[in-house]
Amino acid sequence: MTRRFAAAAVLVLASGCTTLPPAPEIADWSARRAALQALPAWTLNGRIAVAAGENGFSGGFDWAQVGESADIALSGPMGGARLSIHVEGGAFEVTDDRGNRYTGEEAERFVAERIGPGEKLPVLQMRYWLVGAPAPGAPYDESLGGDERLASLTQSGWQVRFERYATVGALALPARLEMTTQGLRLRVVVSDWRLPP
Repeated sequence: MTRRFAAAAVLVLASGCTTLPPAPEIADWSARRAALQALPAWTLNGRIAVAAGENGFSGGFDWAQVGESADIALSGPMGGARLSIHVEGGAFEVTDDRGNRYTGEEAERFVAERIGPGEKLPVLQMRYWLVGAPAPGAPYDESLGGDERLASLTQSGWQVRFERYATVGALALPARLEMTTQGLRLRVVVSDWRLPP
């Protein structure tokens, strides 16, 4: 899985090295929403903090999305206790730091045990939330800021607040966001975004 994550990251990072000038950002929000939902590939590197009641952790957070596949890596505060998640379409598998693999409901239970009893990480929706758009196929309520960017979103029992954006090529992508549901809060700070040309 590490090789798969590295290969996906190299693909996106290499394709992001271009000298072409960026195209202007799409002004209309409905068109921009559709463009964000359809992004074919991207990577981000940053930090995540998870709080579930009295439990919580923070550490490194890397995500490489290529089409319907994603490789996600979570690491401890000092780079240890790495957890890898591979998403393929609507399913995902988890590999812990000992190389043990979990799939299906077992994978969901494994993740829930590490973030708080009974809680599920919204892996399939996060692909869209991280780029500043609602996940397609599920009802949502959204609110735009004065800059016509997504300021907040409610979907699938989660509230997502977009606190800061960064300019990445022709797009404005979230640099800091918070995702909350009953008893669970995730904070993500992105230090680096990479997009294909």
